[in-house]
Amino acid sequence: MDDSIKREFDNKINRLTKSKAYLDYCEEVYGYRMYLFNMMDKEQLDFIFKSIPISSDDTVLDLGCGTGSILNALVKKKRCFGIGIDQLDSEAVEMENENSQYLQGDIDDFTNFQLQSTVTLSVDSIYFSSDPEALMRSLCDIENNRIYLFYSQYLFEDTVEKRILQGHFTIVADILKNLQVSYEIIDYSINERILYERSLSALKKREIAFKSEGNFDLYADKIKEQKMGKELYETGNASRYLYIIG
Repeated sequence: MDDSIKREFDNKINRLTKSKAYLDYCEEVYGYRMYLFNMMDKEQLDFIFKSIPISSDDTVLDLGCGTGSILNALVKKKRCFGIGIDQLDSEAVEMENENSQYLQGDIDDFTNFQLQSTVTLSVDSIYFSSDPEALMRSLCDIENNRIYLFYSQYLFEDTVEKRILQGHFTIVADILKNLQVSYEIIDYSINERILYERSLSALKKREIAFKSEGNFDLYADKIKEQKMGKELYETGNASRYLYIIG
């Protein structure tokens, strides 16, 4: 990531994680009072927290962990060991206890850390990989590693066949088929469509609160992002899936 872009992104995340308006927004939209920056509604988060079999013997790797909210919750609930990797400056990341570790770096370089995870989460992070197939191959090569990959497929060009929006024909599915890896799919497309609508409503209710904090620019950026996502669904150019591997 370009240094200037990274500084701008770090600053944005730092400001949002100090915003009560944003925390209130997250609670309404995501169903949990924690700072989140992805497309995970309560049903998807509940799947992570309640349906993935995780015990105290597991090491959970969160690729692109962001500020660490999801990983922290897992470590607290399951008493597992958690490792998060992201490019955020460490002061923006909160690893709350001794069973958590944050590694600052590119997700493509996770093999340099010689990690032996038993559960790997990738929540809207594979987009940041410069070589997703190599990344997935490395993850699949870890013995006894179960992978849960949340991924939204968007179409921004009319020239691309809409078949790519189907669960078995997305970019991720093509990679898994090339690797000859079996997988299961859960379709969360309806969840994401509704999430965009709920997000816009929740944001608009808090416009004054964002302004009073001096965060109107962040509010405006978020409104723009959510409107674009909503439009993609309205035009039939978006879908979302969870891929379960191993």
